Amino acid sequence: MNDASWIADVSRPGVVSLQESLHPNLAVLEQRVADACPGRTGEVIDAAIRGVLGLTHTKVADLDPAESVVYDVAEQFVLDVHAVTDPQFARLKDHFAEPEIVAMLFRMALADGLGKLEKVA
Repeated sequence: MNDASWIADVSRPGVVSLQESLHPNLAVLEQRVADACPGRTGEVIDAAIRGVLGLTHTKVADLDPAESVVYDVAEQFVLDVHAVTDPQFARLKDHFAEPEIVAMLFRMALADGLGKLEKVA
């Protein structure tokens, strides 16, 4: 969802009213992170994380092998970040350069944090 539409979920009146001044900054940050993620990996990450958090049940159709690894890592990231395995990272490195992996991990952290905020707000 490189169009930053997932951040609109954080724009609900309840969340924005808590700290309205943060929304523009979050939108800019999310867009920069989205731009750094290769292909549609940002959409894959968002679908995996929002699914684990019970916010949506959207699946991304026709995952290629690289996207499948990203989906698996994103799910595990939310469930237990310490349980992301060395083999999972090795599989990421088979498909992506280190700067891309860092961008995807940043997106995972951002999506996880904002998704959890959405659940409690």
